[in-house]
Amino acid sequence: MDIILCGGGDIGSAVAEMLTAGGESVTLIDPDEKKTRHLNDRLDISTIEGSASSASILRSAGVAQADAVIATTDVDEVNLVICDVAASLGAARTMARVDHSMFLQDEQFDYAAVFSVDRLFSPDRAMASAMASRLRNPAALAIEHFANNEIELQQITVDPQAQAIGQPLRTLAMPQGARLAAITRDGEASLPSADATVEGGDVVTLVAERKVFSAMRQLFSKGVYGQQSIAISGGPPAAVWLCRFLKGRAFDIRLFEVDRERAEELGEKLDWVTVINADPAQPEVFDEEQLHRADAFISMRSDEQNMLACAYAKRNGVENVMPVMRHAEFMPLLEELGIDRTWNPCDAASQAISRFLHCHEFERIDGFFDNTLELMRLRVGCHAKLIGQTLASIGDEPPMLVLASEDDQGTPFVPGGGLEIAAGMHMIVLSTTAKAAAVRKLLDAGGPR
Repeated sequence: MDIILCGGGDIGSAVAEMLTAGGESVTLIDPDEKKTRHLNDRLDISTIEGSASSASILRSAGVAQADAVIATTDVDEVNLVICDVAASLGAARTMARVDHSMFLQDEQFDYAAVFSVDRLFSPDRAMASAMASRLRNPAALAIEHFANNEIELQQITVDPQAQAIGQPLRTLAMPQGARLAAITRDGEASLPSADATVEGGDVVTLVAERKVFSAMRQLFSKGVYGQQSIAISGGPPAAVWLCRFLKGRAFDIRLFEVDRERAEELGEKLDWVTVINADPAQPEVFDEEQLHRADAFISMRSDEQNMLACAYAKRNGVENVMPVMRHAEFMPLLEELGIDRTWNPCDAASQAISRFLHCHEFERIDGFFDNTLELMRLRVGCHAKLIGQTLASIGDEPPMLVLASEDDQGTPFVPGGGLEIAAGMHMIVLSTTAKAAAVRKLLDAGGPR
């Protein structure tokens, strides 16, 4: 694909590296000659020095022929203008970075529609969403979010006393918007029939819309998760997003902010969070707040502060520490301290952009099944043999289970048997590995619209 990337800062350079590693053709625009020269020397990209909000600059970059224009500067308004101009000049798709929550949460005004942006994204929000996913699924063996984080796919072990044991799936009162995708027994995964039953110790793969996932999980797990104690050091926008993602769930959140004015602001904004004007990495604060009992300690300040705070928390008994690290040079030190997982807004942004660029194509989703089943994200092509058929009318050969789809407005949902297959429809499909190629052919995956 031909991608025009606007902005060569931390986010832009990380995205450029990701795209070129994937074989994409990248043209990067930035007004800073030092940045463009550095990136041009380091990566196999074309660079243009200038303002990406200029129509003439975008034309010189080939905007009318570009598959996508992605604006990643650190000024939200500039990114929106870039996408608006690019769309008016014929860009196929546009994506804009926005850091202020106003652009993402205003229910009365659709900024994306007004500025002709196909997708808005926030690196901080994307990172916070990934962190929240890790925190709120304590029994999961693997976690994967797709469909813009509106649908969850999770694998859990069936409790021997679970309500679902021994009941045929057809009689199990699963909530609307939820499905049991697969049963793994004795290490072998299979697609379940309507008469299948689960046993204690089975690993079930569940897919559900966020609002009903907890109810779905309770059918298979007797685990009653008490309130998890979460300590967050620092109050940047990513911390606010994380608190919002965890709101209304079983979390006791304490957010520590050393700046008094910012702490007061956060206290008013996040009324479900205990905001404390202190540094939790200080031994007296750590001891007074009994943070050694915390289920997770998250640090979102500078890299150095995050590394030291998480190392102190881990040494004093906190098993799950989650430092935000923006620079890779600290990784060897973290590994020596026993911290093997970090979080980075640049990585989160790159993943969001990759999903956006490839949402119209076929993609395997790894991390769930070894050899027996294959999970796929795909778009139905115009030559698909199943167009016009409902899911309920599809036969068993080749075996396939549609776990998620999107409505006309692009909103993801877990479909029922009445969903009619149409060209251009985006789906998450599960099949056996042996028959996956036949399913892709049947749906003309990634074919013409």
